[in-house]
Amino acid sequence: MYESLLFFFAAAIGLELAAINRNGRKKIEQQAEMIQLLKDVLRK
Repeated sequence: MYESLLFFFAAAIGLELAAINRNGRKKIEQQAEMIQLLKDVLRK
């Protein structure tokens, strides 16, 4: 249950980052924040 929820969360972040890159709005700070958030969640 928890693993599937974590996978869904990770996939959502990945899709959001891909959408940001595809639209050409490279928000580096936002990407770094998302990646750090994902790393923190994966460590728990």
